[in-house]
Amino acid sequence: MSKKYVIAVMYLLITAASAYSQALTIDSCYALAVRNYPLIKQYDLIEKTKEYTVSNAGKAYLPQVSVTAIEGYVFGGFPSSGGSNKEGTNFKFIGLGQVNQTIWDGGATKTQKNIINASSETDKAAVDVQLHELRSRVNQLYFGILLVDEQLKQLQIQDTILANNSNRAKQLNENGLAYTTDVDEIRVEQLKLGQQRTEFNYTRNGYVTMLSHLTGVKLNEQTSFQKPLVSSQLASMQVIRPELSLYRNQRNLVNAQAGMQRVKLMPKIGLLGAGVVLAPGATIGNGKLSSLGVVGLSASWNISGLYKNGNEKQLTQQQLKKINVQEETFLFNTKFQLTQSAANIDKQRAIIAADDEIVSLRQTIRKGYQLKYDNGAGPLIDILNATQKEAEARAQKALHEMQLLMTLYDYKTVSGN
Repeated sequence: MSKKYVIAVMYLLITAASAYSQALTIDSCYALAVRNYPLIKQYDLIEKTKEYTVSNAGKAYLPQVSVTAIEGYVFGGFPSSGGSNKEGTNFKFIGLGQVNQTIWDGGATKTQKNIINASSETDKAAVDVQLHELRSRVNQLYFGILLVDEQLKQLQIQDTILANNSNRAKQLNENGLAYTTDVDEIRVEQLKLGQQRTEFNYTRNGYVTMLSHLTGVKLNEQTSFQKPLVSSQLASMQVIRPELSLYRNQRNLVNAQAGMQRVKLMPKIGLLGAGVVLAPGATIGNGKLSSLGVVGLSASWNISGLYKNGNEKQLTQQQLKKINVQEETFLFNTKFQLTQSAANIDKQRAIIAADDEIVSLRQTIRKGYQLKYDNGAGPLIDILNATQKEAEARAQKALHEMQLLMTLYDYKTVSGN
């Protein structure tokens, strides 16, 4: 998942110079929001931490050197033969040195590297899960802007109709075929339309400001937003949420950690070099021992792992089962949510199916009243009412279409596509 984010962000960086002079897409807003979100910095931190930790684990095969120096009083003296301690003192300096070179550590280093890599991938997957949540925020703001744009388009259509009626009423009034109040009535409707336009513009500016903050890009009222296209074939969308990758990596981490159980059952083999320096030396017979060294193979085997191995295997199985239950619960809730969304999509499609006919009928009714008014056979109020109802029908159609598009995109987001 993180690779997909990185590729998207790189593409946006290349096209950033021209991205805001043309219509923004919802996918570009996704990538911009991810790039701007502070959590994205976690990727580099996780990768660097992994590199340092793996490097430290690889140093387990370097020679291990230890040196100990002791200056103190020796009780009982050193062993001697044929004479007494001629140095006349029990104060001694003892130097101890040891060099260990691991030949085989039972697979501990390899297993530790596996654990580090699995832990790193798990941390990245957890970041992916949090970044995916940004999509819902972008959806709300982006589709809110598109809905306002559609409403403004419908207001423009209504404004054109009112402007034509105003011109017609003025002509009729000049010819004595209409009242001055007819012109005033239309003017009132135009002013009310202007109020709605002002309200929509302020709402749009609010959405744009919030989206600008979320994406880190300077947007304004001139920025245009492209209406997205989404496949209506819901059945082909499989659940590919980043949470599934997180569960998979959590299982990999548990299995990697279980590798340490096998390591505890293995012996450790290495090379050993050790030396002792005495000052003054210890008298042995006619000679004096002042240093001693030994080189050879070392082997160690701690059998305590045998006692715990059975329980540790059971603990591993319980951890895996716990992750499986979490994954099953997540899939259950996600599929339940998708089922609800699919039902809403079917409902919205059924509602939209009648919108075109409603708008067409409202338009026909308004034109009929228009014809009556032009011929002096009907009052202006009939035209105004019909115009308002036609505008409401158009607005409802635009709202339903945008709601359907947003629900389709929510379905896509919930499924992880």
